Amino acid sequence: MFAIDPKDTLGLNDAQLDIIQRAIALEPMPVDERISDRTYEATATNEAGRVRLRNFTDPKISRLTAYRFHRENMLNEHLFHIWPAEGFDFPALTTVIFEMPQVLILGADLLPIADVVFDRTYYGRWMLGYAEVLKKHWPALVEHRAGPEPAPDPYFTNQIGSTMSVLMYLKHSGLEPAQAFLLELTEHWTTLHAQAQSRTDADAAAVEARRVQLMTKAYKALDYHSPASDGLASVLGWTGANLMFDHVFGPDLEDQGLDHKRTYLEVEVSPGTFSAPRSH
Repeated sequence: MFAIDPKDTLGLNDAQLDIIQRAIALEPMPVDERISDRTYEATATNEAGRVRLRNFTDPKISRLTAYRFHRENMLNEHLFHIWPAEGFDFPALTTVIFEMPQVLILGADLLPIADVVFDRTYYGRWMLGYAEVLKKHWPALVEHRAGPEPAPDPYFTNQIGSTMSVLMYLKHSGLEPAQAFLLELTEHWTTLHAQAQSRTDADAAAVEARRVQLMTKAYKALDYHSPASDGLASVLGWTGANLMFDHVFGPDLEDQGLDHKRTYLEVEVSPGTFSAPRSH
């Protein structure tokens, strides 16, 4: 049985942040103390666990999130998100590794900010390098594949992501190649950031801003049903879980509170299907 270490022995978030900070001067953003760097002891109302979340920004980045969540004996989640600032159309970066006793889950994508059906040049401008990174690392990843892929999940499909999104089960022996893939993808993303110029087409920028708003709502809703969702609520309570989603995707345009269900794109969601609302 694979041990779920409460200590961050993988160090993936730190390694990805180091790559970004070597290329970009990031500005820290405030993070609520309940999720910034805190260990939760088991009580009558919550399980034991640990959370660390860091947010950053820069003129081309609206929000960068480096986030690690530990649920005692059950889960380590290593999440890394970067959303471009409004007026820039280079792709968002999303990567995640879930460490669980029986299996790993790897997720990664560069998320098109433009609607690629209408902007037929987008893949040629922004996605070819990602294809090369994926081609390089795919054989090593497949070597450690643990059975069939997870069931189709809109979070990592081209419904709102790219046609090269990665979502796969891996044996624990695949942790090293998975990390190598994510680090090179993060390095590649810094080159896209360096190339990015603000949009001069006001109409295109307005369309992209609306798309990002829809993407954020969709991803936020989908993340409430990720492999970590119930664990978040069981350790952090609904307050902490909702705080985490707000820090990853940004606060809702209209405040929906922290202690109850929320609605995104007319779908009601909660941070933990089997968890009762509670506050810390």
